[in-house]
Amino acid sequence: LFAMHEMGLGPGAKPVKSARVVGDVLGKFHPHGDTAAYDAMVRMAQDFSLRYPLIDGQGNFGSRDGDGAAAMRYTEARLTRHAALLLDEIDQGTVDFIPNYDGAFEEPALLPARLPMVLLNGASGIAVCMATEIPPHNLREVAAAAVAALRNPKIGVEELLGHLPAPDFPGGGQIISPPEDIAAIYRGGRGSIKLRARYRIEELARGQWQLVIDELPHGVSAQKVLEEVEELTNPKVRANRKAVTAEQQQLRQTVLGVLDAVRDEAGKEAAVRLVFEPRSSRVDQQDLVNVLLAHTSLESNVAINLVMIGIDGRPRQKGLAEILVEWGEFRLSTVTRRSRHRLGKVDDRIHILEGRQLVLLNIDEVIRIIRESDEPRPALVERFSLTDRQAEDILEIRLRQLARLEAIRIEQELAKLATERAELQKLLDSPAALKRAVIREIEADAKAYGDDRRTLVEAAERTTVELRVSDDPVTVIVSDKGWVRARQGHGHDWSQFGFKSGDRFDDAFEVRESDNLFVLATNGRVYSCSVSQLPSARGDGVPLTSLVELEPGSRVAYAFAARAEDGVLLATRGGNGLICQAGDLMGRTRQGKSFLTLGPDDEPTRPAVFRPGHDRVLCMSGEGKALVIGLDELKILRKGGRGVILMGLEARDVFAQAIVYGREGVIARGIGRGGRPVERSFGAVALDAWRGSRARKGRFLEPRIKDVRLMLPRADA
Repeated sequence: LFAMHEMGLGPGAKPVKSARVVGDVLGKFHPHGDTAAYDAMVRMAQDFSLRYPLIDGQGNFGSRDGDGAAAMRYTEARLTRHAALLLDEIDQGTVDFIPNYDGAFEEPALLPARLPMVLLNGASGIAVCMATEIPPHNLREVAAAAVAALRNPKIGVEELLGHLPAPDFPGGGQIISPPEDIAAIYRGGRGSIKLRARYRIEELARGQWQLVIDELPHGVSAQKVLEEVEELTNPKVRANRKAVTAEQQQLRQTVLGVLDAVRDEAGKEAAVRLVFEPRSSRVDQQDLVNVLLAHTSLESNVAINLVMIGIDGRPRQKGLAEILVEWGEFRLSTVTRRSRHRLGKVDDRIHILEGRQLVLLNIDEVIRIIRESDEPRPALVERFSLTDRQAEDILEIRLRQLARLEAIRIEQELAKLATERAELQKLLDSPAALKRAVIREIEADAKAYGDDRRTLVEAAERTTVELRVSDDPVTVIVSDKGWVRARQGHGHDWSQFGFKSGDRFDDAFEVRESDNLFVLATNGRVYSCSVSQLPSARGDGVPLTSLVELEPGSRVAYAFAARAEDGVLLATRGGNGLICQAGDLMGRTRQGKSFLTLGPDDEPTRPAVFRPGHDRVLCMSGEGKALVIGLDELKILRKGGRGVILMGLEARDVFAQAIVYGREGVIARGIGRGGRPVERSFGAVALDAWRGSRARKGRFLEPRIKDVRLMLPRADA
């Protein structure tokens, strides 16, 4: 901006090639890459990036859809009228000048902003481990708030919001955040504002209608919205999946149920015009609006982080009141420097005119001294008691300025300068008068440069649309090799399930589509996904490893499906265990969550899912020892951990499994005497014979069963 000011590229000048400006900047002030300079120049010319563009660009300077600007050899530029707010006082002694990189030129240390430009156009960026996100604001509102802060330096945010209610984005839109949220953001300097596109319904012939978007949220392009609609209506298969998920299908059906077509009709007449055609004229208008707002960027958030460099030169997060009060101090200081600079100029001019006035009164003698003296300047100084400055001016005066009318002009100019000098001295002597003058200038600038607010401020609830996800009963089938699938309904004959060659049935869980499948890894990490995402039982299913992202070196240990409110007992080969709810195991991402703490060479055992009425725990060792304890003896660890000792073990024995049961008892399968498979049912009363306290070693089952697998009876599953 300073380089363009020095080149004389004001609003009324003929624009020049951008390459000339960039070359001047690089050669005099910024000896780095031309891309950095041109990109900054392009941004200051984009009316969709800055609320008040500072550069008037001629040619292609990019678009809101992400199109880049033309090369700088093609475009032309000059300053806009708003740049005067930053540059008009640059040569009036308002700011310090420092040497450029090689000392050949001088550049301003900062610009004498007549209004707080940091709020007018905002800022966005990251540097030295700090980030800033300052939104743009309306010039008239900022001016009114600045005046209020000048009049009352202890002003609060609530009073400022009466003048400056919210940001004002260049693309318009609607701010739907409640006033109390906006006040909290401006008070602390950090937060997030909710934005929504502005739309209208266009009535067509024969009862038809269409939805038209005229204004988009800040930072959202029409191209982005079109891409989001395309993804909703034609979902892509996600990574490590064989098909689109049930949620994607549900969302696709929801969107296609209300939307028929979308097109971008933006042009010279309208910078933004997105048209959405409903499936039919019978579609509820608000239903179409809600689906689009909820699932596209037509409703989005804009982060705010008011980090700025203050008068002390240090970056810091500040509230709105602190920013305006500090700018007010800067403006008062700037006007004081400007007034002192102008007072010096006035005094110097008065001094010169007083010398000329004296000359005109004695013009004949002055001419004689100049003609006869070898050194006229000392002679004039001695004869008329002039200063060297006055004598030098007299010697350089032109003959035409010795006319009679010149004396009248000098007297008029002296009277005018005397009045100006008195006003300047009054400003410098009276802080109150200085403040009044600054306020008048701010109000004049607001009148000259201000415009109406573009962004509507109207609080509204965030749009949500509930997908009609089916909640039918399903049976989740897990194979021994770690493949999973889901079959509709309950009560299936598990022996009829088919599997890949070399694979076999491991377990089945009767749940509903809204429930979750959990995967327990050998490192104690737990992963979860919705049952509705599982493939149908018509095929062999999908491997569990395709549903989760295991950590390197770990593998799937067990998988089970459960309701969020179901209880889960997790145990380890070392004999420790804990209980929690299935909902505690749910993670937000495919990376899961660390839950079960394992020791060296330890691994988890098969988890046990239980429901109300199950209050006893049967613990089994690998050698076939059994111990029954009360469920209340275990610790409830909602965030995971190591748990407590469930069962004491012999030196070479390991913990095999624990199961939580009720009055229906337990089924035990394993290897009996002679290596023959054994299956035996134990009622709750019979199991009381192995009742003991937690951490005891227990006794062998009779007849003995090794490599035991515990299950609940089918009716109790």
